[in-house]
Amino acid sequence: MVARCFLSVILALAAASSEARDMKRMTIQEFFNSLSKDNLHLVDEFYDRNVQFQDPVGMLQGSDRVKAYYARMYKNVKSIRFDFTSETAQGSDVMVAWTMHLSASSLNGGDPIAVDGVSHIRYDAKGEKVTFHRDYFDMGAFVYEHIPVLGWGVRTIRKQMALH
Repeated sequence: MVARCFLSVILALAAASSEARDMKRMTIQEFFNSLSKDNLHLVDEFYDRNVQFQDPVGMLQGSDRVKAYYARMYKNVKSIRFDFTSETAQGSDVMVAWTMHLSASSLNGGDPIAVDGVSHIRYDAKGEKVTFHRDYFDMGAFVYEHIPVLGWGVRTIRKQMALH
């Protein structure tokens, strides 16, 4: 009887410890819908200091470089939010599909744009920090189509390609 109670207490403590550990880790959705130019410290909470980051713009190594990148990217952002449409996890790898809704003074005259994408996220062995992050999205839909003269050219090329 005492052994059974002791085992129950041990299992309850282990479950509570696991829940507390999971609660400490910021989810992908929380991170991206919380991040702004005013709280870049979240980068240090989410990413491992040696993270490898890649998107259509380029590749970065280290959370300091990722933080500087986000600082530049978010500089002119008026509003941003992500709608996450699906998530698939296998081991420490997570794939999330999303639509980013963005309004930035430097794009599309400040009017909102929506861009679909997918992120591949890999956590460390403890499942606490992100060690790898790669984004896949259409750079034309994100930036090029929303620059006055260049946008016209990209849209024209897309239309021509769709006809073939």
